[in-house]
Amino acid sequence: MSAFTDLVQRIPKFHQWGHPEKIKFFGWCVHVLQKKDRFNAADIRRCYEALSDPQPTNVNPYLAALVNKKPKEALKDRRGYYLVLSVQEKYDKVYLPRQSTIHIAQMLKDLPAKVPNVAEREFLNEALICFENKAFRAAVVMTWNLAYSHLLEFILAHHLIAFNARYQAVLPGKWAKAKAAPIGDYDDFSVDLKESEVLDVAKSANAITNDIYRVLDSKLGRRNSAAHPSSVVIGTLQMEEFIDDLVTNVVLKLTV
Repeated sequence: MSAFTDLVQRIPKFHQWGHPEKIKFFGWCVHVLQKKDRFNAADIRRCYEALSDPQPTNVNPYLAALVNKKPKEALKDRRGYYLVLSVQEKYDKVYLPRQSTIHIAQMLKDLPAKVPNVAEREFLNEALICFENKAFRAAVVMTWNLAYSHLLEFILAHHLIAFNARYQAVLPGKWAKAKAAPIGDYDDFSVDLKESEVLDVAKSANAITNDIYRVLDSKLGRRNSAAHPSSVVIGTLQMEEFIDDLVTNVVLKLTV
């Protein structure tokens, strides 16, 4: 029942649903999560019990109502009840993860073996939690933090001399303000440089290719929209593209 309880916990305001909607949903869960082609009153009661949710005194009238409703929402034969196809498909669309969603979640779960930095792993864990719970704005921010942190570690490991040389040339005003202090460690990047400026200098220093720069630059804009109050809506498709692009074209290509 763990998959069932995990799913219900991710449904906003589920406790406010009435018994007719809960029982119909429980029937779908029996079909999909328990792989049973029929359900009965005992199956529904077990769902209530698994959630420690108060249940009606008698479930059978609610099941009968699904069959008697016009149009029918369930059918019944000698083996029990089963939801009509249109009802099953409605729940499938809302609650079953798409293959691309499964792919992205698995990609994030597999990353720790490829990301040696402890700080990056923390960003990764938080990004995965946000993604799985559909907190997409937070997932955008944490995935960006992961990719940007990885970029900084990559520069420190492989391109620090070139980065400092181009820092002075590309941003002379910033260089002067920093009193000609070159970047020496991870924290130095955040003292005087904006993230967009780090990207500009990294590209000029050939630390990253034009393609990787374009990916990071576009995703930084998306991160800014997600991190600040705005009317921008971030859905599943946009979130999947955001994660896939940053992980595939930045994190996995820049080997620290």
